[in-house]
Amino acid sequence: MAEVEKPLGESLDDPRRALVNRVAASESFAKSPRLRELLTYLAECALRDPRSPVSEQQVGVAVFNRSAGYDTSSDTVVRVQASEVRKRLKYYFLAEGLNEPLVMELPRGSYLPVFSSRELEKAPAPLANEDAVYSNGHKQSTAEDATPRDGITRYQQTSAQVKPRQPALFVLWALLTVTVAVCAWLAYQNNQLRKQSAAEAAPLLGHFWNQFFQNSWQTEVVPSDFDLIVISDVLGHNVPLKEYSSKDYPKTLIDPLIKDPKINNFVSKAASAGAITEYDGPVLRSLSLMSEHFRIPFQVKPPRQARVDQDYPGNFILLGHERANPWVGMFESRMNFRHYYDDTTRTAKIINASPHPGEKPEYVFENHQETYAVVACLPRRDGRGNVLILYGIALANIDGAAHLVTNEAAIAKLYARLGVGPSDRIPYFEVLLGKLPSAQNYEIIAHRIISNP
Repeated sequence: MAEVEKPLGESLDDPRRALVNRVAASESFAKSPRLRELLTYLAECALRDPRSPVSEQQVGVAVFNRSAGYDTSSDTVVRVQASEVRKRLKYYFLAEGLNEPLVMELPRGSYLPVFSSRELEKAPAPLANEDAVYSNGHKQSTAEDATPRDGITRYQQTSAQVKPRQPALFVLWALLTVTVAVCAWLAYQNNQLRKQSAAEAAPLLGHFWNQFFQNSWQTEVVPSDFDLIVISDVLGHNVPLKEYSSKDYPKTLIDPLIKDPKINNFVSKAASAGAITEYDGPVLRSLSLMSEHFRIPFQVKPPRQARVDQDYPGNFILLGHERANPWVGMFESRMNFRHYYDDTTRTAKIINASPHPGEKPEYVFENHQETYAVVACLPRRDGRGNVLILYGIALANIDGAAHLVTNEAAIAKLYARLGVGPSDRIPYFEVLLGKLPSAQNYEIIAHRIISNP
């Protein structure tokens, strides 16, 4: 009977499998389930049949649930994730795995890992004229034992006759190796201390940001577009995402409004580029601090350049409601608290789609009384990343939404509201916040748990 192939964790007799298990459990991969799955899959392919090539499409189907025959030229998920695995492997063997006897690498242009030994260079063989030693420990007496009258030592004499080993180069190589290892270790420890310091100062913030945005995928921050709001006000309605993301935007909207070609061209160019609102600036700064503290790289993308609808993994932080950021419209159907602007009365409100007892069906911003903000954290379709939406009932009120996810005391109230602790998994959620003119901070008025489709 043929032997059944054992999973990585069960074949303890193969040191390569044990190495893969240690790497997969390391800090570099422990918090990235998808990268860990890719690592173990590629390693298993290499261990089962190292001569059989693994194709990008094969990996996409097996690990990323792509359909057979999918177009790898437009869907680059395998290449992107393999590149990340390659970088994390290098980091592991420079830090946690510094003393590993085996090294695992993922060569560029290949999806099959390579295992190699990392033994130090063996000690040099004895020189041809090395002194003989008797079994009693006394050195054999020879004519070469005496130091010649010219002062040249015996070793120097022998070196003149035998090809030298160049010990200085070996010592230099050893010192260089130790130096690199120490630098890598110090960099790793420094990174760990900075992470630990941030986590100790704000454990709940660290827990929140690490769960939703430290999944090895790029996080793009998409601010609102002030020029779009102006156009919407002139038109008297929101601009749909299909029109906003079109290559002809805003020409098709402005042409009927502005007949003068020079003015039309000037306005079209300005509106095409978009403009970040003054209220998003402080929010972007707060988010950059979260990125620095918790080592989560953010990239700010102008709303006209964002492509939230494309079919590739990634996280997004969307600033502003749908009137200011049409990408929010992709997720509003799954949200309970939705922004609405009445162009007739020029009144903003937040609609409560399914009011609970004690809640209002709508929350209106008028006479500069109570202001409102919304925070929503949702999954993208097919588990391709997460989306965080922050907006206020008016542009200026986005600060209340940002405060909730960048302040330790504020997020502690969210955890209490959701009934979770720092060791629990946070559910996807949305929160309605309110603030009276006399109050210092926004308070949670209502919340909802969002199911993962």
